[in-house]
Amino acid sequence: MAEKDIQNLMKKQDKIRNIAIAAHIDHGKTTFSDNLLAGAGMMSEELAGKQLALDFHEDEAARGITIDSASVSMIHNIGGE
Repeated sequence: MAEKDIQNLMKKQDKIRNIAIAAHIDHGKTTFSDNLLAGAGMMSEELAGKQLALDFHEDEAARGITIDSASVSMIHNIGGE
């Protein structure tokens, strides 16, 4: 998607949804996040839950936990909109 298209989408504030994912350790937050990214076409469905896309730091990978929060923008096409 072109930058201009993304800027136009951001102007439609009634279409923007902000979500937060919070849960106890080992309850699937990272797996859920990976699956959202896969649903948006930002990673393959085969890697969802394995790639740990939002765990950026080496210590997160080494410890197998998410330490820092992360944010990502996704675009979902629902009903042709």
